[in-house]
Amino acid sequence: MGQYPKSIRLAEFWGALYNELNREAKYFDALVFLFDLYLANDQIQGASTSLEKLVDIDPYDSRNQQRMDLLQGKADPDFLSRLRTQLSNVATHATQPPPQEKPHGKNVEISPVILEDVRAAQSLEDLLVQAEIFVQYSLQSKAVERLQRIMEIFPGEEERNERLRGLFEAAHWWPPADGKTSRPESPQHLAEEPAPRPFVSAPETLRDLAKISEINQNVFRQPSPRAMLSVAVNEVGSYLHATRCLAVVGAPGQPPQMASEFCISGAEPSSGGNIVRLIGQIEHTPPDSMGGLPLDAAAASSLTEMGLETALGVQLTDPETQTPAGMLIVGFAGPHAWKPNETYFLQSIGDQMLLCVHHTRLRSLVRTLAVADEKTGLLARSSYIDCLLQESQRSRIQGVPLALALLQIDGGPDLLRQQGEAPFERYMEQLGKAVQNIVRQTDLAVKYTSWALAFILPDTPLSGARMLAEKLKKAASGLRPPWEGAHLTTSVAVAEAVSRHEFDSEDIVTDLINRAEDGLEEARKRGGNEIISFEMAKN
Repeated sequence: MGQYPKSIRLAEFWGALYNELNREAKYFDALVFLFDLYLANDQIQGASTSLEKLVDIDPYDSRNQQRMDLLQGKADPDFLSRLRTQLSNVATHATQPPPQEKPHGKNVEISPVILEDVRAAQSLEDLLVQAEIFVQYSLQSKAVERLQRIMEIFPGEEERNERLRGLFEAAHWWPPADGKTSRPESPQHLAEEPAPRPFVSAPETLRDLAKISEINQNVFRQPSPRAMLSVAVNEVGSYLHATRCLAVVGAPGQPPQMASEFCISGAEPSSGGNIVRLIGQIEHTPPDSMGGLPLDAAAASSLTEMGLETALGVQLTDPETQTPAGMLIVGFAGPHAWKPNETYFLQSIGDQMLLCVHHTRLRSLVRTLAVADEKTGLLARSSYIDCLLQESQRSRIQGVPLALALLQIDGGPDLLRQQGEAPFERYMEQLGKAVQNIVRQTDLAVKYTSWALAFILPDTPLSGARMLAEKLKKAASGLRPPWEGAHLTTSVAVAEAVSRHEFDSEDIVTDLINRAEDGLEEARKRGGNEIISFEMAKN
């Protein structure tokens, strides 16, 4: 948009593109730009729509009220009134309760009972907010810890608190029916215990969540574990404006299996010895209340040697064994007050990074053990279901799309009988080699039948699967079979996995396979040479 700063059409295009790519931070900036353009061109309806979307993305943005003021007297009054109500509700929930007013001329003491109730309510609110943030960041174990603490301090609260029951559902955890814990014996116990401080401002949370989604997608697209680590540290270091960011994979007390470091311009890369010493010192650091491992230069000589004054680490857990398997560390050369949302941010990125590394290694192992043909690299049909189940589980955990594409030779069974197995197999080898140059490193190509191939497409929506289908058909059309006769045509069926609350991974995979195979049958009924896609699961 730099060359055409006043082009509304171009700004609309970029906004739609960022929205489609789920780049929320970029989409937010595009909407801000669109609002200003619409307003400058007296397109009040467009400005109103942009503002409404901005409020949906970040209702805590302080500029929302300023934009409403600019629309005053121009936009629909009912629309402005509704938007103002929405913003006022946000402000009400975001602020602390005002202190009790004292009558003029008197010193009124607050009743200890009232004071106790206020403290208890605030403690419950803090714990609920913490649990909600942990759920948003997919940190289930920490969310469950907070929910267990709520049930310990406030037994029976779920019977009257719908918000708490919703958190039980979101965290997939419910308190045991007969395991309620009684309140502490002394009511002063709660009064003496300091309430957890509010820890994340909403704008930071929303921005972090958008960035987490963006970084996780970038990490997942990388072809190798080392590339994943490199992208993670560079993205995290740049986003937090850190001096250094370090990711290591390996068991505690042992040299790292892999490591990658981000340094700001002008900083020298850390030596291997400094990295090992830093990891050892952070491993022995007592965790804070949010699970982070903060370390200052006064307590760690390795930080001084790396030009850092303070660092924060989070421990990463192996998704299979649930044991420590790595660490993500960020450090600053100057003073820095660590915020709890930075701990959540690092933990979420680090856990997903390790999960991606784990899945990439599994894919490499599957390719090694289940390759059907060394010439093409296609996986055997026997690995098809296992690969789909693994990718379905990862899709559910990370909240990313998963698609399946089936490519078949039209009239394949008849051609196989007419031409014989050996010539037809040679043609399928040519096809396998041709399509391997099209699919990504993270995609899995499987020998589905003697005349069909399957493509498991992680992190791919239905629109992306359709684009791949067109490329597959084009690649197949350029091949000539090793026999005389008419030119061959192909059909492709694509489907995107549908995740429902009542579905487990097996249900998702079964539904996905059925819809893709139904697509191939539909293509056959239409005479072949088709691309078929079903938008949603059939009832």
